[in-house]
Amino acid sequence: MKRILQIGNWPPPVCSWTMSLVGLRKELESRGWDCRVMNLNENRKVRSPEYIDVQDGWDYFRKLWRMVRDGYAVHVRVNGETKKGYLLALCALSLARLFRRPALLTYGGGHQQSYFPAPRFSLRHQAFSFLFRFPQRIYCNSEKVKQVLLTTGVPQSRVVPIPHFSSYYVQFTPTPLPAEVEEFYRNREGVFFSYVCFRKEFALEFFAEAIRRFRKKHVNTGFLLVGPWDREMERMGAFLKAEGIEDAVCIQGSVPHDLFLTMLTGSLAYIRTPVTDGICSSVLESLKLKVPVLGADNGARPAGTELWKEGDVDSLLVLMEEALRDNKAMVARIPEIDLEDNAKKLADSIEEVCKQFPGFVSTESRSASAAAVVQRP
Repeated sequence: MKRILQIGNWPPPVCSWTMSLVGLRKELESRGWDCRVMNLNENRKVRSPEYIDVQDGWDYFRKLWRMVRDGYAVHVRVNGETKKGYLLALCALSLARLFRRPALLTYGGGHQQSYFPAPRFSLRHQAFSFLFRFPQRIYCNSEKVKQVLLTTGVPQSRVVPIPHFSSYYVQFTPTPLPAEVEEFYRNREGVFFSYVCFRKEFALEFFAEAIRRFRKKHVNTGFLLVGPWDREMERMGAFLKAEGIEDAVCIQGSVPHDLFLTMLTGSLAYIRTPVTDGICSSVLESLKLKVPVLGADNGARPAGTELWKEGDVDSLLVLMEEALRDNKAMVARIPEIDLEDNAKKLADSIEEVCKQFPGFVSTESRSASAAAVVQRP
């Protein structure tokens, strides 16, 4: 029996969590695992053979209970930004432990988020300390995040830093651009690229101010923004108009990964505003593809990132000016990024945990496991 339920985001829309989950599922299924996905993404209510849909909270619990009862290990994702995500993770891990199934948790965020870390005796700290007692293993994206998780008293051996980013993230086929994007690039001196959403960590008011000030000097420079969910697009258009920057911006929603990287590689630089993201996959993608990254300094950016101080428009404008006027020099400063197969590392670790449970992973060679054919129910 090699069964595991992955609880997280399945595309569309596409984000780092979805990319990671797609790669991990592919890796586990190649090893003979029955790997089901319970989808918590924006499209979670759309029924599909690719994943288990979630209609509401009761539907989540009912389907989760059934899967764990039927012998599935549980791997759930959480971060320190949402209360709902915390409760969903707690429910999943509790049921896994109740039925004596492997319980695995990925903490998908940086080392400084809204609800965690928190003061030692605060309710938030106690809540996450409680959550981290349930999984047999906790995965995070960097050593810095691991050190924060360890402040809850969880044993060091149970926390394993494995970044989401893997070599397949930058394997893509250049895609024709939508007509409005093609025209936008053609009619601009240069275009900056950014991934944005209507969440506070993306600092949209700050970014709008930077765009306004930069455009006063460089009126023919453009900004291509991608990422808003479908339900956010109307609101984003109203926001750009209210900020007076709608003529400077081309806004696209959630786009396929190939198109995302095609747009990225045609830009002057990638502007990354959040500081809660830790080691961000899109930052690593940009650096590997030799696109300069202008990133808010969160204390965990990879080498080669051009850093600006959070909340300091002037420090960002200095880097934007250089990216426009001396782009080749900025590109030349980007070091080579070593690519690792982190999906394989994560799958190895999952199998290591699960083989401690009777009936999950036998001691057969991995090649024999990979030869198994799994029919998804």
